[in-house]
Amino acid sequence: MLQARKRAAHGRHILATYGITAGQYDELYALQGGVCAICRRATGRGKRLAVDHDHATGEVRGLLCKPCNRDVLGHLRDDVTALQRAITYLTDPPARRLVSESDGHG
Repeated sequence: MLQARKRAAHGRHILATYGITAGQYDELYALQGGVCAICRRATGRGKRLAVDHDHATGEVRGLLCKPCNRDVLGHLRDDVTALQRAITYLTDPPARRLVSESDGHG
C-alpha cells in the first residue's frame, strides 16, 4: 500500500514538474537499461533516478543518479566545453606531459 502511494506521488510530481507520465518514466528507465544514463552504475533501486532536463527549454533528457545530475552536470552547469575538457584531462592528463619531459622523453 505504501509503495503504491509512493509511486502515485512520484507520478504526480514528474507529470507536474517535467510533463512526463509514470509510464513514460518507466519506458525511459527501460530504454536506458535500468541504469543512470551517464555512469551506468546507479540502478535507481535504492533511490529513484532523477528526471534530468534542460533548464532553459524544459526538455527531458533522461534519467540520472543524483551524483551525475547534481555533481557532474549541475556543477558544470551543462557546459559541453567543460565536459570536453574533462575528457581531455582523463585521456591526456597534464602531469603525464610533465613526467615525460622530466624523463627526457618529451
